[in-house]
Amino acid sequence: MINENNLMAEKMALVEELGVYFESSDNLAPLASRIFVYLILNGIEGATFEELTEKLEASKSSISTNLLLLQSIGRVTYSTKCGDRKRYFKVSPNHIISRLDEKIALWTKDKNNHQKIYNYKKKMLELNNNYDENNLSLKFNTQYMEFIDKMINNLTELKQNILTIINQKE
Repeated sequence: MINENNLMAEKMALVEELGVYFESSDNLAPLASRIFVYLILNGIEGATFEELTEKLEASKSSISTNLLLLQSIGRVTYSTKCGDRKRYFKVSPNHIISRLDEKIALWTKDKNNHQKIYNYKKKMLELNNNYDENNLSLKFNTQYMEFIDKMINNLTELKQNILTIINQKE
C-alpha cells in the first residue's frame, strides 16, 4: 500500500538519482540539478522557497543562489497566488519547448551528416563501378536516416502536443 512517507522517500531518491543525471548531462551545479528535479516531480503546482529549503536540506542562501541560476538560464519560473505572498517555483514551459527544439536540431544535424556520408559512399562506389543499392554500408545509412526522420517527426508531434496543452492553460 502506498503511503505519504513511502512516496516522499521515493521522490527524494529520484531527486538524488535524476539530479546526478542532470548534473552531468546539462552541466548543472549539484543543488541546481536537484532543485530542477524536485520541481519536475512537483509538476504544475511547483514548490515554495520554504519547501525547497526544507526538503532539500539546504541553506536559504544556497537555494536562493541556485534558483536565481535556474531562472537566469530559463529553466525555472515562478508565479504567485492571489492573497498569498509566497512564490511558487516551477519548470518553465518555455524550457521544455527549447529542449525539444535542441533535440530536433541535433537529430537534423545527424541526418544531414549521414546524408553526406551516403552521398560520398555512393559516388565512390559508382566511380569504382561497384555501385549496388543493396550495399551493406549504404543500406545502413539509408535505414538510419529513415529512423532519424521518425525521431524528428515524433519530437515535432510531441512539441505540438505540449504547445497545445500550454496554450489551453493560458
